[in-house]
Amino acid sequence: MSRLQELVGHKDFEKNIKALICEFKSASRVSKLMDPNFVACSEKEQTVTISFPVQECQLNEHDTMHAGFIAAAFDEALGIFAAYLGDGKPTVSINISLNYLKPIPMGDEILITAKATSLGRRLMTMSGECRLKSSGVLTNTALATFAVVG
Repeated sequence: MSRLQELVGHKDFEKNIKALICEFKSASRVSKLMDPNFVACSEKEQTVTISFPVQECQLNEHDTMHAGFIAAAFDEALGIFAAYLGDGKPTVSINISLNYLKPIPMGDEILITAKATSLGRRLMTMSGECRLKSSGVLTNTALATFAVVG
């Protein structure tokens, strides 16, 4: 069994992800602003899904979510999962690449599903999908690399 399978197969996987979200919200001003919330996790798919409300302060001049806030949401969601996979050691994002496919309208909520695609001793790669909660429409995809720094 791989280390990744062990971590996502842990009996407290969901509980630990929920605790990390709370830790991020209490320690990070960005997390407080973005307001991440647990939606689901899947041992089989090796994923974590986190929701973010689309807030008025995050809108651009077209009343859709600003690209920078979308990037921040991905960094939060993928970063929370990376922190879990870091197994207690600090992790930081070192690269995030996003694809903007559809606008995210005011008043909706986004669901970002983070998937661990590789897990090494010092680096991990995550992919992500962003969907509208209201319709399930895919709005963005991402690929990110995180480093374990501890």
